[in-house]
Amino acid sequence: MHTHVNTFLSIDPGINKSILNSLRDPICLIDSTGTICFTNEEWHQFEVQNGESFSNYEIGTNYFQHFEKEPAVQQGVQAVLSGETDCFDFEYFCDSTSTSRWFLIQATPLQANASAIEGVVIRHVDITKQKLTELQLKEYAEKDSLTSLFNRRYFQEQLKKEVHYAIQKNVPISLLYIDTDNFKDINDTYGHPAGDQVLKELARQITETTRSSDTVARIGGDEFAVLFPNTSKVELECIANRLSQEIQQLKIQGQHSQIDVTVSIGGKSFTSDLSLNCMVEWVDDALYLAKDKGKNQVVIA
Repeated sequence: MHTHVNTFLSIDPGINKSILNSLRDPICLIDSTGTICFTNEEWHQFEVQNGESFSNYEIGTNYFQHFEKEPAVQQGVQAVLSGETDCFDFEYFCDSTSTSRWFLIQATPLQANASAIEGVVIRHVDITKQKLTELQLKEYAEKDSLTSLFNRRYFQEQLKKEVHYAIQKNVPISLLYIDTDNFKDINDTYGHPAGDQVLKELARQITETTRSSDTVARIGGDEFAVLFPNTSKVELECIANRLSQEIQQLKIQGQHSQIDVTVSIGGKSFTSDLSLNCMVEWVDDALYLAKDKGKNQVVIA
């Protein structure tokens, strides 16, 4: 194998090496066993993680040892070597000492004179800018711009996933709807900027009261929802009552006076009949009952 690669490079070694060294991406050539046969200059400048450099992966060492926890890399590169595919791409996160980056491994077959595949050319492309843009766009698509909570669309998608999981694992799933009492009056009395501040404070308090495993969303103008995986009715009641009490203690300052805020909360824990439509109807009914009881109430069906 080594002689094949060397023959390929020796067609005009100066030109071939100059071309590879001129590229700003780390590049190596490996044989069918994963052994590195050639690297360009950029390869030795590349910091992969925690100060570790690809310079540790010199010619003669095995490329795959760096990706022991990523069997997809070896499988993909082997598919290129066997001719099953003409390219393989693999995206990975790289947390170095200075910054977080993302890279794309691009593997393509090495062939001399259209003969059999002699090895694989592997290139690591820095896609950090592209990835950050994708993540930002994803956040815009999933998050509410005012409160930074998840939006209604994301919440509905997450609800479907959690329902599927609850059915598979035979565990309970709980749902809360939270409606801001007299929100129109708050806007009319204190102004819309104050109303926005109320929503932000409610979002913060709901997030602080719930767990990191729960999904908190703003699903309407002044309405919030929380999805609780693997949560019983007793646990749901405890969380809902604590949330109601803590919201009542919020001190939100209006232009001339403090704004008193309360919420109506409706919820239910489900262990069977996990139909999305039925679940939403049950929780909607519980919320309307809480409001009918005079608002500032918690109703867990």
